[in-house]
Amino acid sequence: MKRKTILALAGLAVLACSKKKDDALTIPLEAITRQTILVQAEATGVVEPINVIEVKSKSSGQIVAMPVETGTLVKPGDLIVQLDTRDTRNAYAQAKADLDAANVNLRVSKQGIDRADELYKERIITAVEREAAQVSYANAQATVLRNRAALDIRAQGLEEATVRAPVAGTVIEKPVALGQVITSGTNAANGGTTIIRMADLGKVRVRTLVNETDIGKVRAGLTAIVVVDAFPDRPFTGTVEKIEPQATIQQSVTMFPVLVSIDNQARLLLPGMNGEVSIQVDRRDNVLAVPNDAVRSPNEVAAVAPLLGLDPDSVRAQLRNQGNGQRVGTTQGQSPADTGSSRGELASTAAVQGAGQRSGFNLPEVTDKQCEAVTAAMAKHPEVQKKIADLRTRMMSGELDRQAMQAELQKIYAAIGLDAGVASACNFRQRAAGGGAAAAGGTAGAGGTSAAGRGQGGRRGMVFVSKDGKYSPRMVRLGVSNFDYSEVLSGLQEGEQVAILNVAAMQAKQASDMNQVRSRAGVPGMQRQPTTGGAAGAGAGAGGAGTRGGAAGGAQR
Repeated sequence: MKRKTILALAGLAVLACSKKKDDALTIPLEAITRQTILVQAEATGVVEPINVIEVKSKSSGQIVAMPVETGTLVKPGDLIVQLDTRDTRNAYAQAKADLDAANVNLRVSKQGIDRADELYKERIITAVEREAAQVSYANAQATVLRNRAALDIRAQGLEEATVRAPVAGTVIEKPVALGQVITSGTNAANGGTTIIRMADLGKVRVRTLVNETDIGKVRAGLTAIVVVDAFPDRPFTGTVEKIEPQATIQQSVTMFPVLVSIDNQARLLLPGMNGEVSIQVDRRDNVLAVPNDAVRSPNEVAAVAPLLGLDPDSVRAQLRNQGNGQRVGTTQGQSPADTGSSRGELASTAAVQGAGQRSGFNLPEVTDKQCEAVTAAMAKHPEVQKKIADLRTRMMSGELDRQAMQAELQKIYAAIGLDAGVASACNFRQRAAGGGAAAAGGTAGAGGTSAAGRGQGGRRGMVFVSKDGKYSPRMVRLGVSNFDYSEVLSGLQEGEQVAILNVAAMQAKQASDMNQVRSRAGVPGMQRQPTTGGAAGAGAGAGGAGTRGGAAGGAQR
């Protein structure tokens, strides 16, 4: 029985070794190349016409002719609706007859006044009779003018019974039909009946909602690419027309309407179409690019280093050496002499300022005398500068966060009789005035940006470079980025191979899951013994270490 147990344990060890070989991670590599990085703000939108015109009739009546339909392309002056003109024609005829009668009355009145003048000269009629003839002539003139105006109104009503297109465009809606009685748009209390809605579809716009996190990058005049479902292989190029100031909240997300105008001379885009809008907010041509899957924060050393078979403490030491050897954020190709003067002067003041302001720390008002005292104190204690430099490199490697670094800086300044806030304020004032060196002993900002770094901008990242089968950590400075790649400002050279860490993490997760499955399943042919108390090593292994852990536990017993 004991011999069988030994053979089973030996077989288990062989199985564990074979599984160990199978569990070896295959980490893909990708070379650093030059690419065009396009940063886009993406959203969905709906096509809509820019200018919609509602056509109404100034006259009321029944529709007897309507040659247009929805989608009809009309030109200015084309017939839209013809109304029944019997009433307007009769009214016109009546007004014309009234005008003719008034003209005859005017001629008779003119003859009457001429006779009255002659008779008055011969003293046959009195002045009163002559004045009556003059009044009659004036009334005849007024009647002619009134009837002439009435005739013009009736003629206009007869003309308005024919409705024509005011501008060129496409009929997008027709709410009335042939035979329907419509009301005038000028006389009716409700504004009249809308005959058609038309718009010029030669130029349309897309109304899209952009998330508030991206709206700060969007501005009028940027190029936008619109892809609609009807033409998935034909993108349409447009221009951001404007950003509406009133936000819209959808499912607790704040969105801002953005209008993108598109030339649509081909009439392919129709109102109501849905499309994907990509607004090009930034573009970098022919720049070094690193895959985003290869970049990690320096704070993730403890989680990432074991995936590559590296010791986290060793990785942190290498990152500290890189921070001491060259300022992170200097431009590629810059000599160490350009940054060496700042290496031992990594001041705390800008770090307290940068980190403190972001966390709500307010810098005090300082005087010239206070800043002179800070400069003198730093000059008397050069060892403080080395402590500050060590703190900064520890923060860059992920050992310290900004709050912890701020607390340490306050202790260091307190030891030499300085207030961290005063030193930060003096440094900030000196840099704002254009000084190359900070007030606190010529220090540069401990927030990770020297004068060159501030001009260059960017953010810090950590990658692992592969060479001859070995991985080495590298601090890099990154610029703009999209979903796939980030611009490399410094830290990497073209052609270098970097590890794709996302794949490594997924492989490690799969291996861990397989180990848990094997641990639960046990070894075929052997019955797993239940574990109680401290005897967990014989079963699933401590902490879910899998079959190998269980075998090791049983062997030790």
